Amino acid sequence: MMKRILIIALLLFLLVVPPVTAAAAQTLTFDFTQVSAAHGTVMLLTEPQTGEMGVQSEAANAGSRTALLLALSAALVALLLFSTVLWHNNRQLKAQNQRLNSLNQLRTTFIDADDRLIYLKDENLKYLFVNKAFERFYQRQAAEVIGRDDFALSEPELAQKLHAADLAVLEAQKLLVDEVFWQDRVYQTRKFPVQLDNGQYGVGAYVQDVTAEYSSRKDADKVQQRNAVLVDVLSKDFKSAQEQLDYVLQESLKLTGSEYGYLFLYDAQKEEFNVYSWSQSAMAVCRVREIQRLYRLEQTGLWGEVVRQRRPIIVNDYPGLTELKRGYPAGHVQLANFMSVPVIIENEIVAVVGLANKPTDYDENDVSQITLLMQGVWNAKVRRETQAVLAVERKKYLLTLLSIGDGVMVVDQTGKIEMLNKAAEKLTGWSYQEAVGRPYQEVFKIAHELPEKKVADPIAAALYTNQVQQLESRAVLTSKEGRKYFIEDSAAPIIDDSDGHTIGVVLVFKDVTEKEVQRRQIEYLSFHDSLTGLYNRRFFEEEMNRLDTIRNLPIAILMGDVNGLKLTNDIFGHAYGDLLLQRVAVVLKKVCRADDIIARWGGDEFVLLLPKTTLEQAEKIKERIKQQIAQEEIKAIKGSIALGCGVKEQEQESIYAALDRAEHEMYLEKTLTRQNTDNLLLHHIINSLHTMNPLEKAHADRVSELCVKVGRALQLPEQELRKLKEAGYLHDIGKVALEDSLLNKGGELLQQDWQELKLHPVIGFRILNSFENTMELAEYVLNHHERLDGTGYPQGLQGPEIPKLARIIALAETYDAMTNAAPYRRALSKEEALQEIKTHSGTHFDPEITAVFLKVVS
Repeated sequence: MMKRILIIALLLFLLVVPPVTAAAAQTLTFDFTQVSAAHGTVMLLTEPQTGEMGVQSEAANAGSRTALLLALSAALVALLLFSTVLWHNNRQLKAQNQRLNSLNQLRTTFIDADDRLIYLKDENLKYLFVNKAFERFYQRQAAEVIGRDDFALSEPELAQKLHAADLAVLEAQKLLVDEVFWQDRVYQTRKFPVQLDNGQYGVGAYVQDVTAEYSSRKDADKVQQRNAVLVDVLSKDFKSAQEQLDYVLQESLKLTGSEYGYLFLYDAQKEEFNVYSWSQSAMAVCRVREIQRLYRLEQTGLWGEVVRQRRPIIVNDYPGLTELKRGYPAGHVQLANFMSVPVIIENEIVAVVGLANKPTDYDENDVSQITLLMQGVWNAKVRRETQAVLAVERKKYLLTLLSIGDGVMVVDQTGKIEMLNKAAEKLTGWSYQEAVGRPYQEVFKIAHELPEKKVADPIAAALYTNQVQQLESRAVLTSKEGRKYFIEDSAAPIIDDSDGHTIGVVLVFKDVTEKEVQRRQIEYLSFHDSLTGLYNRRFFEEEMNRLDTIRNLPIAILMGDVNGLKLTNDIFGHAYGDLLLQRVAVVLKKVCRADDIIARWGGDEFVLLLPKTTLEQAEKIKERIKQQIAQEEIKAIKGSIALGCGVKEQEQESIYAALDRAEHEMYLEKTLTRQNTDNLLLHHIINSLHTMNPLEKAHADRVSELCVKVGRALQLPEQELRKLKEAGYLHDIGKVALEDSLLNKGGELLQQDWQELKLHPVIGFRILNSFENTMELAEYVLNHHERLDGTGYPQGLQGPEIPKLARIIALAETYDAMTNAAPYRRALSKEEALQEIKTHSGTHFDPEITAVFLKVVS
């Protein structure tokens, strides 16, 4: 290429610079002058040059022209060379950029194919790039992440953890591998320093969800730990059963990570607990003066439920639990969470283990570990105690088989039963005498839970392989009477030490029906809302992602917010609020199709996923839901719901965008209809009270009218008169929460009745404070039973602490109540009532208002 460029440049030079002769000098001079003039060069020739001087001058001019032409040619050649080199370099650069882009795209594709979270941060710990797995995890596009740090993307607690780990990498300047625990998940992080193009160090990372591996590892560790304890229990020479169980209790704390624990023996016949062992940690902080050793079952609160319900009890929010607890004595250790497990031997509870204050929630795995441990330990305890009596009379292997709580069956090499223990008799329904000599298949009848599936025979497998066999999960044993049990078992060959032949099989099996039922209940609750029976938010989100396919389009989402739940809770209690949510759930299930997904989103919000549903169809469903819920009524609360709808119609649309639209529409409707909804709710509450007790309507009208008269006499402003009129009418609205039997009770009210009746000002305050239009009236209703001397209720206010309008209402209501009969009192005459008011002026009633009131009424 360079040779070609030089040849072209030389040819140009020869063409541009022809040979110059003396004969052509004058012509050349003339032409050059013209050329110079044409380029703006001014050359003055005063006269033709002659002679030697002229010739020399002409020669000099010719030389100058030649030099100029040479310079121009050289410049042209240089320009051409520069352009050519520049073109060549650009071409190489373009090719290099294409290769780099291709490599970069390949790198991105490679990294995005990884299901781990991969990212790189700069020296300020802001993201430089992230892969697709990162985008899916955070539900953000890379463009939303690049240039931002963890505090802008994650919750503060998680962001602080990530930030601290990044700083540790930068400080250590080496790969750091860690496990991060967040929201019931475990993530392995591999973080390492990366030198950036500016010389600074950033942080690169690979993050992988290892929850399953972690759980498996922890479960395996716990099994190993439990087995080690059992080995110790079986092998160590404890001085007594007390020492043995004290040891086991301490190991139970380690196994579950608990702080406190106890072991109570239980006598089922006496229904009596015996405090057998407290953990050392509990005794160290316990300040109970007299520790009781014996407890009757009926004396116990929550911890006795393990016997009453015959199942493990888990409470992960002990301070928040109100039911079943009966409190504990002064000086007792404080509990944060609590687990109690029964030790059941031969279908009889013989002991109870209690553990408390685990740093995390107790779960089914804790129950399983402690159950298996304590059953083994208890069996060891029983064996120890039995050995003390029968050590001389029975062989150790037979004692073990007969004393354990699990079912045990011994089969010879031909498959005939040689022995079965009491537990095996109970489970199979066959007595020892009936079973011995029979083929084991007649007694030990097992099948898979699902009829279409088969279960392997562990006894036959043990005889054939000479190895221990485990029964498959979901195996069901059918007893002689037809009862079915979920069981777990293992079959071990009996080897003749003399020749190594298998001479039989020992089968150990136990009833795990309750455990299986509990496991399924826990599994059910992990995807369902316990109050309504609907799916929970976690399951809904999983189903939303699963059903987000083209064959289900269009997919509609309805989101609803139940109106009046807080008001229901405030007026009637949470039991009625729960009932309202349950009624709504029933309506949703009735209106929707079998394939629709209905979930409780949280609190008073519900969400529906409707596959293959157009916007028009969804709107019709929405209207049917509203109509059905409007027919529901809880006490004085009329059912209503705000609903929003979003539809995904195209494959490229995000299902979460439809969810967001549904939520936005729901809140928009709730906002726009709030005033009307509040008015309807309040109107319905008032009507319910007056329908329930027509006397209250007449009483409210009279009190309101009398209040206005007194207010006018006091020359109150019109705005205050309006408040006084409305507050007078609504002063007893809180009685809507009281039972009909109390409001219409004949005869004298009991002390308990009065205590309930005195709640109505507070309830009325809650009701009016729930509506924007009546908030300003709430304090008058709350205080209309206060007295000037502080003997009133509910707050015991005195003098000027009582709002003026409340003092007026108090007078008007008292007068009307005295002069009109009620089911529980006779009416006074006008004169008697006025005399009562005069008597209590200055103590119960404001003297100034009383004076005006007497004039108005007189």
